[in-house]
Parts: sequence; structure tokens; C-alpha cells
Amino acid sequence: MALSACGTAPTSSSTQSAAAAVLEKADAVDGTVDKTVSKCTGCGLGMPGDAAHSVEHEGYEMHFCSETCKSNFESDPEAGIKKLGSVVEKTH
Repeated sequence: MALSACGTAPTSSSTQSAAAAVLEKADAVDGTVDKTVSKCTGCGLGMPGDAAHSVEHEGYEMHFCSETCKSNFESDPEAGIKKLGSVVEKTH
């Protein structure tokens, strides 16, 4: 039996939902909803990514501008999703 209380920290499912919302918006940035995030989030500059530097995350193929950006995302995907949210906001 699981108990929860008001004011508890967000659950992993709510974190996943927030990440899914960011990924969905980022997918649409290029005008095509195809489960591919084409903007690099590694450096936060919103540069075009390259399929040669890609990783799959939560059902999306994410393209990065360099192997360094890809590696940084893989080491801390949560921080990468936060950067992606900032990049998406800049493009709208």
C-alpha cells in the first residue's frame, strides 16, 4: 500500500510528463511531427542537429550538432530536456 501526502516532491511520472510535453513541442519546431527533434539542445544555441550525432530518448530521435553535445545529453538527460525547453521557447 502506498501513501502520499500534500506537498511531496513530484513523482517520476510527472517529470516524465513534463519531458514528454517539451519533446512534443520540440518535435513540431521544424513543421513536421515525426518524433524527431532536429534542434541541438546540447549547447543551448538551437543549432540544427545532425542524424550522425543522434540518440533516442522517450521515443524521440534527438539530433545534436556534435558528439560532445550528444555525450553531455546522455550523461544528464534531465538537464538536456530543460535546455531543450529553453531552445523551443526561443524559436516561438
